[in-house]
Amino acid sequence: MNGDVHGAMQAWQAHTVPAEATDHSMLAYRWFGHVRAVLEAESAYLVLMRIDTDRDWRGQGEASAVLEWLKALCDCHGVTLLGQANVDDESGLGQTALLHWYARHGFRIDDSHQGEPLVWYPEKPGTPGQRPDPGNP
Repeated sequence: MNGDVHGAMQAWQAHTVPAEATDHSMLAYRWFGHVRAVLEAESAYLVLMRIDTDRDWRGQGEASAVLEWLKALCDCHGVTLLGQANVDDESGLGQTALLHWYARHGFRIDDSHQGEPLVWYPEKPGTPGQRPDPGNP
């Protein structure tokens, strides 16, 4: 699939605001409402590096709404969304709950390699069942 990764990233930046650095992380967090996330562009897909909700807004569906918006954005631009399902600390979901959260949102879980699992929406590029490229029947 040859989607418009650049256009998808521009839309993400237009709908979010930069977050101030609160730790020693080199990641470029951005706020979308009460959700702080890091999205990076790769050659064939967008990578959701991290996503978390402001503590006062957890459990209200804020992160789920952002994830659904990101899925729609990727569908619109013909881009696959890759998520890094890493748990950094004890303040949010545990590893199993995080994977279930992604699965509830239609992501495919890839835990076939060492390290933290990856999640793909709709599927990892090049896997059977992936949506066709309209310009390449």
